[in-house]
Amino acid sequence: MEKKQDWSNILRKAGLAGRKAILQNYTASSRHKILGRGMGGDMTLRIDKVSERAIFDSLRRDLDKSFVFLSEEIGEISKSGSQSEEIPVIVCDPLDGSHNAEVGIPLFSLALSVVESDEEASYVKRSFGRITAAFITSIKTEDEYAAAKGRGSFHNGKRLRPPQGVAASKIRTLLVETSDVDYLRDKILGRLSKDDVNKTRLLGTAAISYCMLADGSADALIFAQPGGARTIDSPAGFLIAREAGCVLSNLTDASRETALEDLEVGFSSRANIVGAANPAILTKLEKKLISLP
Repeated sequence: MEKKQDWSNILRKAGLAGRKAILQNYTASSRHKILGRGMGGDMTLRIDKVSERAIFDSLRRDLDKSFVFLSEEIGEISKSGSQSEEIPVIVCDPLDGSHNAEVGIPLFSLALSVVESDEEASYVKRSFGRITAAFITSIKTEDEYAAAKGRGSFHNGKRLRPPQGVAASKIRTLLVETSDVDYLRDKILGRLSKDDVNKTRLLGTAAISYCMLADGSADALIFAQPGGARTIDSPAGFLIAREAGCVLSNLTDASRETALEDLEVGFSSRANIVGAANPAILTKLEKKLISLP
């Protein structure tokens, strides 16, 4: 297999296959159907599963057997014989915002990203710093976001530029992703005030929240859960926001010994993440939220 792939087309093709599978199986009755619990720990809806299968089949057609599939529902499937081979890891969230989808809130998405080795690595280190390509699509609106490391981020094919003129004195729009209302009140919003933030929004899909940060709809994003948010939920959004010129950091590590780029992407890795339109806003939030438990 050639070392370089046309990831933009490969991921988009797989993502569109997943979106089509979801929409074909999305009705008022079928959206509630639960099949069990996935490797990520959440309940698996039928629409999760059909999306995952469609994505995997598309990737297998394009990549043959030379990839590792790391997905929220099925877990890990290795399509190669040896870890030492420099093969890509495809990280898949086949349905982000499952609760929204189940109850009928039309804001849910799917996210795909690629973790690759570089010339100095003998195998793929699954860290944020190795994420080289990403694709996120909003299922109902059909908005598409994509990024390639070092080549920028795009919304429906239009290049996203770093936000301009965003003041650090007050955050106009803060997006928060968390599932625990007590944690939201006590550990996040309880550390902020109306002098810090004008408006707060909870979208219910971290992938889309990262994209809203990337395209300037929001000035800042906090993605945090008690004990840390799963890192497997963030790689696609991380790259899209980073390549759009946003800045992000690991809130969980007060000592800054573990930079976000060095964190493992996987089921056993957790971290609370903050992102902002510029370094001044990021520093402001870090001071308020550092060592978020």
